[in-house]
Amino acid sequence: MSGVFWEQSTVERLLRHAVRHGRIARCYLFAGPDGVGKWPAALWLASALLESPDSPREASRVWAGTHPDWHVLFPVTKDHEREDIQAVWEAKRTDPFAVVRFAKRPYLTIDRVRETIDQLHMTAVEGRAKVVLIGGAEQMAHDTQTILLKSIEEPPPDTYFILSSADPGRLLPTVLSRCQSVRFAPVDPAAIAARLITARGLDPEEAETVAEICGGGWGQALRLCDPSLVQWRADMLSLWKAAFRSKTHELTATIESFFPAGSVKLRLDQALLAFDVWGALLKRECAGGSVKTGSRGQLADAQAAWECWQILQRGRAALYVNVAARMTVVATFLALRRRLGAGEPRVSGQGP
Repeated sequence: MSGVFWEQSTVERLLRHAVRHGRIARCYLFAGPDGVGKWPAALWLASALLESPDSPREASRVWAGTHPDWHVLFPVTKDHEREDIQAVWEAKRTDPFAVVRFAKRPYLTIDRVRETIDQLHMTAVEGRAKVVLIGGAEQMAHDTQTILLKSIEEPPPDTYFILSSADPGRLLPTVLSRCQSVRFAPVDPAAIAARLITARGLDPEEAETVAEICGGGWGQALRLCDPSLVQWRADMLSLWKAAFRSKTHELTATIESFFPAGSVKLRLDQALLAFDVWGALLKRECAGGSVKTGSRGQLADAQAAWECWQILQRGRAALYVNVAARMTVVATFLALRRRLGAGEPRVSGQGP
């Protein structure tokens, strides 16, 4: 299968069949982990509608983000909207699988969605179609989703929507019901590790660690190789180990060392990486214990695994509505530790 659909053969067959037979849905939901290939697949589909599915990428205005009937929205920070948009496009042009995260909470505002919808009621500039990609769709507030719902229920003529989401459960049921869901499966860690070794020159042990933590997305694996994040990733692994081998007062001191009260605010990208690491370790726990973590494989119980996953998902969602990232991350970690039966220490600034 082609590089655009790396390790997503089912998705490629589905979309190629739809294009070949003229059965393209008016609204798709591309659902799957960050960096798994939702963005390049959306670019391919938009190119098929606006240009040709066989257009060379270097000659494609869709891939370059310059086609007049190609509209792309994704969450950006309020303070640096223009710079963030430029940064995302630059990263995606370099590698369409790239994952870009910001130090502060990004938004998909109702004004930006309304502005795009208004443009869709105009005639297509080149007369073929109009295509809209909304990345990180789950980060739209409910009132913004409601505005969008009216358009995907009755799309303007020759208009197609693609919603992309790593957490589709946060979308309104009414929005979900109007979309044809396309599931992007997490890539086998062994395939990611092998590619990291051959394409990025990582040693096998480091490649295996990154592949376990990345959640099945090549773009996320690349992000985890960023030198600026390597130490933080190692710190979050160390904190997890400490949770199961330290006494309460020792663990309290350890948590304070990683998340000191009253210090500079924890960045959103750091908080999300912490959840990425812990989520990967929970997954390994379910499989009977984690390599390189010293964990005990104590999540063989399906109920415990499900409850821990829910704790992690609630914490991740809270990061997008709660400005206190430190409190969210610490509370999530302690809830996980408590569910695993290790007790819960008291941390400075933490409620009773």
